[in-house]
Amino acid sequence: GLYVGGDAFDRERRQHRVFGTPSPANCSTNQTLSFTWSIPINDPEGDLFDWTIECSNGQSSNGTDDTNGTKTLALSGLSYSTIYTVWVNATDPDGSGNYTRAWYTFTTKVNLPPVFGSSNPANNSKAQPLSFTWSIPISDPEGDLFFWMIQCSNGQTNSTTGATNGTKTLPLSGLTYSTPYKVWVNARDPDGSGEYTKAWYTFTTQEEPPNNPPNKPEITGPTTGKPNVELEYTFLTIDPEDDDVFYYIEWGDGTNSGWLGSYASGEEGTATHSWEKKGDYTIRIKAKDTSGAESSWGILSITIPYSYDLPFMQFWIRLFERFPNASLILRHFMGY
Repeated sequence: GLYVGGDAFDRERRQHRVFGTPSPANCSTNQTLSFTWSIPINDPEGDLFDWTIECSNGQSSNGTDDTNGTKTLALSGLSYSTIYTVWVNATDPDGSGNYTRAWYTFTTKVNLPPVFGSSNPANNSKAQPLSFTWSIPISDPEGDLFFWMIQCSNGQTNSTTGATNGTKTLPLSGLTYSTPYKVWVNARDPDGSGEYTKAWYTFTTQEEPPNNPPNKPEITGPTTGKPNVELEYTFLTIDPEDDDVFYYIEWGDGTNSGWLGSYASGEEGTATHSWEKKGDYTIRIKAKDTSGAESSWGILSITIPYSYDLPFMQFWIRLFERFPNASLILRHFMGY
């Protein structure tokens, strides 16, 4: 018998089966995990021969009483970054009875970890809103399923196991103005390379816009009434930033409502009040938003005259009729 290593052949090999150049070539690298390995085998005398091809992963193929030509071995289920050996044997049982043997090697490709694209917003971006969706493309070069996680320094996270290539997102909310945040991204290919890719990115939120006070509130209601009779008034205002608002009413008689609310911007509110004494009063109302910015005063004037019920008035009329000389004094005193 004759054993030949690699592509080295001695003179005796010319008398036996001749091996051509395998495909892929001996010592090749970066092979896929499934492919067909092949080699030409020829008998110089054209005799029929037996052949066997066997890989170190346990897969093999063979032929009996075969003719000259290319012989193949279908390979599958190979591992990444692995050196494999292929043994080839050819025997001429009806001719010389001798055999030819050789072995060859190949190495499978490296399995790459997932790859990150460009984040949105871009790394080190500024003036981001307080609520938005941060995103980044993640893909595995071999198309393997992978695990990914995105975590922000505000504590919000998102993750998926068994993910496919595509854009991955993290919805963010409740951020604060003028604050730098960090986002960590991790992707791991557990069924392929087992390796991971990690990276971190930063962004800064927008500056807090200047807060404007609410518009001067409007107050509407009766402009005249009776002493000790409650009157109802309606009020509202608009806040430029649409903040909720509170209202403060001075009734003009030394009393006030305190801060009423809160009310939504543009929401109508009501309040009641009564005055004990006759006179002219100025109702003043102002509003403040949730940041404490106060509006200018809204004003409504009201008059409260004397008021008597009818029996009381009839009493004084009869009294004036009986004592006409006192009527002028009493009328002046009572404002009648």
